Amino acid sequence: MSFDSSVLPSELLVAPQPLIGFCGLDTTHNLVHKSIWDAFSTNKKADRASVQFKILPPAYEFPVAKPKRASYEWYQPKGVLKRNWMLKHLHVLPAVVVLFQDMEWNDPQWSEKQVQCASTIQSLKIALQERNTRLCLVLLQKSSPLPPGEDLLASERAASLTTACSINIKMLFILPHTEHLMGYTLRLESAFLDMAQSYYALMSKRIRAHRDQLTAAHTTLKIRHQFKLGFVAEIRQDFSTALKHFTQAYATLDEIRITDANCLEMKTIAGFLNYKLCRLMFKLKVPRDAINHFISHIEKYKNRIGFKDLIFEHYAWLSTQHSVFAELFCEAIKNGLPALQTQNPGIYYNKAAEYTMKRKESFLQSNAILLSPTDPTSPNSMQNNNSVALYTEFFGIRAVKTGDPVSEQQINMLIRENEKSFNHSNAIINLLSLARAQFKIYKCPRFRNKLAIDMAEEYYKSGDHANALTLYSVMLTDYRREQWSSIFSDVLLKTLRCAFLSASITDFISCSIEALSLRVRCEQKDRIIVLENLWKVFKGAAPISHGQSAPEIIERWDSAFVAIKSPITIDLDKLTKLIKMYASFEHLELKNDETINVYLIIKLLTDVPIKIRHCAIVLTDGTNFYKLPASMCKSFQCLLEVQETQKNSKPPGGTLLHFDPELKLEPHLYYQLGFSTDACQFLENTQLRVARIEAQMGSDKLAVQFTKSAVFSRNAFRHYSRGKDLDDNIKINPLCYITPTFHLNTQCNLDKETQMLVNEYYPITTTINNPYNVFLQNVSLNISVPNNLRNQVFLTTDLSPGRQKLHSQIQIDTGELSMQSSNSVLFYVFSLVETPIVLEQKTSYVIDIQRPKVATTMTVIDGGTAGSTDNSPENVRNFVSPTDIRPTTVSPAVHIEFIDESRLRKTREDTISIKCDLDFRFSARFYTLSKRPLTKVYRGENFLLRANMEVRSPVDIDILETYFICDHNLVQSTYTFKRKKFTQTYRSHDKLEDVIVLRTNAATSDWTTAKDFDRTKNGDLQNELFSRSRRARKLSSAKNISREAVVGETTDACANAHMNKHLMGKIPNNLTIINNISGSVNSLLLGTNSNSSMSVSATSFDEKLTLGDVADADSTSAMVTASAAASSAAAARASNTRVVFNKAIEAIQATGHCRGFFKRIATAEPEMQVAATQQQPNFGVYCIRWRRTGTKDENESKFLIHGLEIEEPPLNIYCTIEEKMFVKMPMTYKVVLHNPTSNVLHLVATLSISIADNFICSGHKQLDISIYAYSEKQLVYNLYPLCVGWVNLPELTLEYNTKGDPGKDDTHNNALAELVQRSIPKKVFVLPPLKQQIK
Repeated sequence: MSFDSSVLPSELLVAPQPLIGFCGLDTTHNLVHKSIWDAFSTNKKADRASVQFKILPPAYEFPVAKPKRASYEWYQPKGVLKRNWMLKHLHVLPAVVVLFQDMEWNDPQWSEKQVQCASTIQSLKIALQERNTRLCLVLLQKSSPLPPGEDLLASERAASLTTACSINIKMLFILPHTEHLMGYTLRLESAFLDMAQSYYALMSKRIRAHRDQLTAAHTTLKIRHQFKLGFVAEIRQDFSTALKHFTQAYATLDEIRITDANCLEMKTIAGFLNYKLCRLMFKLKVPRDAINHFISHIEKYKNRIGFKDLIFEHYAWLSTQHSVFAELFCEAIKNGLPALQTQNPGIYYNKAAEYTMKRKESFLQSNAILLSPTDPTSPNSMQNNNSVALYTEFFGIRAVKTGDPVSEQQINMLIRENEKSFNHSNAIINLLSLARAQFKIYKCPRFRNKLAIDMAEEYYKSGDHANALTLYSVMLTDYRREQWSSIFSDVLLKTLRCAFLSASITDFISCSIEALSLRVRCEQKDRIIVLENLWKVFKGAAPISHGQSAPEIIERWDSAFVAIKSPITIDLDKLTKLIKMYASFEHLELKNDETINVYLIIKLLTDVPIKIRHCAIVLTDGTNFYKLPASMCKSFQCLLEVQETQKNSKPPGGTLLHFDPELKLEPHLYYQLGFSTDACQFLENTQLRVARIEAQMGSDKLAVQFTKSAVFSRNAFRHYSRGKDLDDNIKINPLCYITPTFHLNTQCNLDKETQMLVNEYYPITTTINNPYNVFLQNVSLNISVPNNLRNQVFLTTDLSPGRQKLHSQIQIDTGELSMQSSNSVLFYVFSLVETPIVLEQKTSYVIDIQRPKVATTMTVIDGGTAGSTDNSPENVRNFVSPTDIRPTTVSPAVHIEFIDESRLRKTREDTISIKCDLDFRFSARFYTLSKRPLTKVYRGENFLLRANMEVRSPVDIDILETYFICDHNLVQSTYTFKRKKFTQTYRSHDKLEDVIVLRTNAATSDWTTAKDFDRTKNGDLQNELFSRSRRARKLSSAKNISREAVVGETTDACANAHMNKHLMGKIPNNLTIINNISGSVNSLLLGTNSNSSMSVSATSFDEKLTLGDVADADSTSAMVTASAAASSAAAARASNTRVVFNKAIEAIQATGHCRGFFKRIATAEPEMQVAATQQQPNFGVYCIRWRRTGTKDENESKFLIHGLEIEEPPLNIYCTIEEKMFVKMPMTYKVVLHNPTSNVLHLVATLSISIADNFICSGHKQLDISIYAYSEKQLVYNLYPLCVGWVNLPELTLEYNTKGDPGKDDTHNNALAELVQRSIPKKVFVLPPLKQQIK
């Protein structure tokens, strides 16, 4: 084949650079010259100029210049472009010739060297006659030159040297070889480049002058001159001008009529121009223009075939065009051009490979009609001809005598002979591999797979069956996964063919087995042939392919049989489905003394019978693997028979047989293989599954070990006939759970009607029974409250009268339990809220281990002997069963913990459910003495507390007593001190009421805390009792706290952090009456019931405290919230306890009768409500002692009373009147006015008698009063009632005396009138006269 069609010349592919020749450098013997040459030629960085340097030998022959042509009128060129023109200007003819001479200015032999230098320059001028090559001289000196004008000797000798050499002074350069050699080199390089640019500019001018002499008949010369102009512009790095000239040359090429004779030349020149154009377009960042131009270029010339018998030459040209464009595309991408999936170099590499395939096919067709060997013009007679005879001095023109058929035939035969030596397959494979690499980069996996198949086919055609087999095998996996049936079938059969030719036994067997599947598109007779060849391989004989049995293939197979090891492991999960296998346990759950039965359903997916042997399954418990062989076999005609077999113990149809080691599977039958073993061989609480299925196929000489995963997966698409879907007709149990035997039974004294009440200690008795003939140790019962009920529900086993220790978790150890025996435990449940309670119960014991023994029919296998990569025991061990197939255990979960090698602990989890109902609904309201609702309270004022209670208990209860514990800052009326005793039994919805008279001793700002009381009682701050300044008390309290810190007194850290100005420190937590074990301080912690904002119940964190960690523990409990933080903290402290008081009176610091301080009180109210209530003091706790009717256990319900805002009054008014009034009997009506301020009050008191004249009054009707600071004044009146019944009392009015206190106005009088209205009664009930009075 012609060289012009297959590849582009190297001088065309390189980037043109100016050529500069160096003379006079001896790099071999002179180290200085070598360093100078290295400075010019090496270390080419991106910032340096693009220049090509060349060392010219001493006897270098420059090309001789052609004589100038005066006119082109009668000139007929033989071709478009000469072969040596680009090569000459790139590598032969330099633009600048530089002569290097070792000459110093003070050299004693200066004259001789000057003569020698002038002679050399003259020789170069003679050699470069008629050339415009620039000549320059470089003197190599050891020292740096002095500045111009200072060295007179240098100036004189430089002028003498230039005169002797007949060169311009500008062509003389000095190069000192000092440490700054690189700097001088760069400056010289720049000067040489300027000379080269002027040379190429003059060259372009001369070519342009020749072009202007051409006429319209010189189209070929126009193309030549435009190409030369573009090439020279490219050397000058003027890419825009070069693109313009190449474009004009390509356009002029269309003017030439293409015939068979000049077709090769036109395509060759067009290819050259196309390459240059595309390269420049990519260089100038216009890739779209380059791609469009290349497409139009191919469309223009793809049908220009030329000689028909040399069509392979045309395909070679097309392939070359695509491959070089792909290389340009890749180079542009490296320079930053982005590419896409639809436009990338891989597309053009692929087209180049396709044209190379066509080139190969057309050559083979053309080769079939070659002349016979006896023909004198056959290739044998031309063996001495060299391929050089094909070429002329012009590109694309062959050395053929025009009109000589014999010469043309000889040239054609020589072209075919050259084509025959070309390795087409290697070229195709290289191009396809380049294309695959590009498609991998741009993520085109399917097209990449298609190219891999093309490469495999080319390997196969070239006889490299091993590489073809490798590629086919890799592609089989992809097409099998994507289920492309037609493509996969074709690839599979080709893989089978390659495996046969390369004698790869493993691949041949796996492909043959896969080819038997019905999903592979081939006829039944072909599958029969495949099966026959497969059994020949099993018997150690080479297979036969279409009657072929070449000796070399048989020898290859014999060698392979010697090296193969039996059995060969094949994973059926990686192949196309040939056999359906589903493993199912007979039961989801089994006891330890029962038998494990596993059934394996088998159905062939082929139309030829298959013989298997040694079928087994591998069971796993997550740690070990057990191999279990088949024990029986059944065959069925349809799935309905298999379904009936599962329902009945005896099948209605089918044949029951013992498993035959040589089982022949028929295509139309279903087979059920049975496997059985004892469950006692496995540990309890074990979940079994079938890890994989194993079977063998073959003979004793050579066999195949099939492995298949037993993981069941449902098909996403159902069969149109639902009777053919296995999972629709058969119940498949992929897992089997070995239920552990729990040797204890527990029973509680609870039933569905059991109801406990809030604030009640409810007893629960649990009986633990051992009905087995085993001896149990360390029997224990653990009861815990779930996280969502922590701080609301508690447990205790304390039977003392106080019952003060509450827990969130209790553990009762009963010790040993002998055979057939039982024991009972008692504990109490205490709840603060009305909610269904579900307690968590864990029963545990310790028992000796009984090791299971593996039966002889089952084999324990090593984890590393897996037959399948995907289902090896390493992967099986990490298998997690899907949630939809996990068995539902009937019995409670049993946890097994191995204590040591001989003992284990079994734990079972149960629940205890109790319904908790509300005990009381409580509400409290405040009223004035005149029974009007209160919104605020004045210090020193008497007011009423009205407590309403409603019984909500579903069972009858006895209320033993009720009492109110008021705060230290309050005073309770004397007649309400007595506790109310009750003897009546109450039922649900019965109501009670209690009224209590209270009076405050301090305003909200002066509220006395427990700590203040302790300090004043000890005499530390005596003045504080008389101080009404809140700021003064706070400052003194802070000083006392710092003093206590220095001394180191043991105080409650939580109280220090959270106790504020109120009596009770608010903490965002539930309320509990608790006591620190340190014994220093008793504390009361009260909680609000969820059904009433006023009700209070008890709750607690469980925490065991020691004397050393009291402060830390209290601080921790104070900061834990009642929601998420409470549940997490309670879970962490489940095994701890706190002391909880059952009676509120036991947890107060008493300061008087039914008075005291309640420390550390918190509420379970919402944060917004708690923040609002923290602004007001708490007035005390209302307590109800009660018990169930007919029982002796007492309980106490506690309700926190939130107070009102207490203000400083302008005046305290107290009214005293006799309890009983009788008509016509005098009585005393006394009003006490107390001045609580530090100012003197001037008042006017007026008593007015009603119009009805109900009373006769004696006393001052109007009186001016002055009351000193903190003093009081009494107004005493004698009243004489005149009528019986409810009678209005005389109305007392108070006003400020504006004469004594001018600052008072009507606003102050209105406030004073309001105090009178709420403090003085309006009516009294006058009784009839006594009998003594009547007499």
